[in-house]
Amino acid sequence: MNSKLIQLSCIVIGGLSLLWPAIYNGYPLLYSDSHVFISQPVAGFMNWDKPYIYGPLILLFHAWQTLWLVVIAQALLVSHLLWLVIVALTPESKAVHAVSPHQGLISAPWPVAKRHLLVCGVLALASTAPWFVSFLMPDIFAAIAVLCIFLLGFSTRLNRVEVVWLVVLGALAIAVHLSHLVIAAACLLGVLCLGLRRLALAVLPLACAIALLLGTNLYAFQNAAISPHGSVFMLARLSGDGNTKEILEKHCAQKNWYLCAWVDRLPTDSDEFLWNGKGPVWSHPGGPIGLAPEASEIVSYVVRTRPWSVLLSGLNNMAQQLWMIQLGDTLHSDHLDVTVAKSVREHFAVAELESMNGSRQMKNTLVADAVWFSRLTVGVFYCAAVFGLYVLLVAWRKRSAHLTQTHTTLEREHTKLVVSFILMLWLGVVANAFATGALSKPHHRYQARIAWLLVLPPLLLWRNAVPSTASKPI
Repeated sequence: MNSKLIQLSCIVIGGLSLLWPAIYNGYPLLYSDSHVFISQPVAGFMNWDKPYIYGPLILLFHAWQTLWLVVIAQALLVSHLLWLVIVALTPESKAVHAVSPHQGLISAPWPVAKRHLLVCGVLALASTAPWFVSFLMPDIFAAIAVLCIFLLGFSTRLNRVEVVWLVVLGALAIAVHLSHLVIAAACLLGVLCLGLRRLALAVLPLACAIALLLGTNLYAFQNAAISPHGSVFMLARLSGDGNTKEILEKHCAQKNWYLCAWVDRLPTDSDEFLWNGKGPVWSHPGGPIGLAPEASEIVSYVVRTRPWSVLLSGLNNMAQQLWMIQLGDTLHSDHLDVTVAKSVREHFAVAELESMNGSRQMKNTLVADAVWFSRLTVGVFYCAAVFGLYVLLVAWRKRSAHLTQTHTTLEREHTKLVVSFILMLWLGVVANAFATGALSKPHHRYQARIAWLLVLPPLLLWRNAVPSTASKPI
């Protein structure tokens, strides 16, 4: 069978296996914010808190016909990335007949194909990956960004077309959500420390993502900034941690801040601060956009005068976020009838709305149905995380031993690749916990969207868990 046909077949089959939650639900999984991304391409619709990227991107797939095409595209993207990761991590002795650095696949890649189907199958059955592949939100792109930067930074088996594709995909994956900027920066730090030779290539997605954000915000808000109103989110987080009240009490006598009227009744929950219609953000005459300049000033005061308190609060939130990986807050039907249903009704055919309303999520049965699966993914995650750290330890010891003359260059390079892969995944997962927990608020959904990456090392590197006797010099 033609090698390209094998590759395409495996990517399609692997992608379809990752779509089973949407198939079981009867419709793509939705969140109240999904309606924002559906409506973003509509003329005149601009949202203050979300980059103008994911909405126009998914329009290329659904074309106002069906949202199924969006999650199918996400499934194929993830499946293809997993294929490239497997090719990158396949030892040279097994890959010599499967890949070429310049031409890609050159003969039947059965070893890669079998591993790919196994990896996709296990991820589908025992990780959170399929739930976010099936989710009409940009969450799955957090993991996609990590994998793109890893491949660009460390894989030597990419052809030119794949390199260009990963740069484009990585840029979009980073730009669709502001927290992904932090994740990408952390991963690039890993490339800098572990593989400086390819840093210039690995940094391209982040550079392109920043350019995209600057351009779209200039278009939408006449402000060439990465996050024109991000200070409102930071103000909510600082207030939730109790770091704002003291600054307000100290400076309100000299400052004419709107928030001074709230000094004795500041919400202690950042979500309440941000989204309560009667709270400090939405009661401001200009809403969050009007509050943003004042928020920037207050945040600056807080960070400069209470740096250690801000740091400790952030680390505490990050530590909480790191282990919150259950599925519950991605499966409920809260507010979908007045958000997503409204957008679907306005922009799609009647059959699409009927399909959505007939889903298990809209009938509010999906959360109960998924309880057992959520528990399974949590258990698998903890086991996989421990196993991955063990593989890292073994590989690190091999890496040290490979400084001797008893190992070939290929063996040394593969061991370095294994170490880099595991460290990059951990950098992405920890950076995600910081970006969402410390800068927003810990939620299960935020960490579950990327935690499945730590299930990959046991699937791809289990052979490396056995310390090589050959590592001992004779």
